[in-house]
Amino acid sequence: MSPAARIWKKIRRNEADPCLYVYPFSIQSIVVHFTIVLALRGKSRPSRDLAHLGFRLVNVERNENLQEWYLRDVNPLGKVPTLTSKSLASPLTDCLSVVYWICEQCPRLLPEAHREEICRLLSELHENFEEYSSPNPAVEDFLTNHDITPTHRQALQYKRECQRKQREIAAYNLSGGRSMTGQTTVFLDGVVELRDKYSSGGTWIFGGDIGPTVLDAHVVAFAARLMDISLEELVPTPLRTYAATIMSLPEWKQVTGGRPTVWDPMLGPAEGIRL
Repeated sequence: MSPAARIWKKIRRNEADPCLYVYPFSIQSIVVHFTIVLALRGKSRPSRDLAHLGFRLVNVERNENLQEWYLRDVNPLGKVPTLTSKSLASPLTDCLSVVYWICEQCPRLLPEAHREEICRLLSELHENFEEYSSPNPAVEDFLTNHDITPTHRQALQYKRECQRKQREIAAYNLSGGRSMTGQTTVFLDGVVELRDKYSSGGTWIFGGDIGPTVLDAHVVAFAARLMDISLEELVPTPLRTYAATIMSLPEWKQVTGGRPTVWDPMLGPAEGIRL
């Protein structure tokens, strides 16, 4: 592909509707991307919106999520992933909302027979994601800049207030005996029980007849992240084997390009990663 063609492709991607704003080393972005890839897997016909979904990279390491355009026009929470679409009344600004939107486009990812079990576990995991995500200290750095616009300052102050509330919730839960490690153990043990009940050691949690679900997308991505940050002891042995099997599939490699789930300078600039 010529340089001009690559530029034009990038422009069209950034103007896509709907558009998913992601950072390829955000665990929530990985979850959403893998859910999309599983939705497009096989011979099932995706919805028009899902088939035409574009991606736009937001480099969190460079605080692009704190820029005025992003806070003002995309996500006032300054988070990824975020989904925008002319068919939506407003952007979907949290990961779980985006995930359920994908399931609306591809209902087989959330089979009715297992909806209650899947939704319960997804709520537990996303609550874990939200409560224990690290506040971004760069918000304060931006606010010390006297050259930012009043609109940008207001957006950053809102982001700072959201982070303050997030810290309070995490501190309250820790004081009540809840911890990220404990919640992770409960979540993964629940997945093991489901897999033992429905799959009998098969590739997917609910067995081959059901195939991949949105829960598989979450569990594999979460297990991969835990192993990448040297917390593999939290992943039960059956789930390590399960995750390794799925991570060997082309669908997982389509999401990660063979990279780990955690960014490292050795990987080069994130802008060079193909989404």
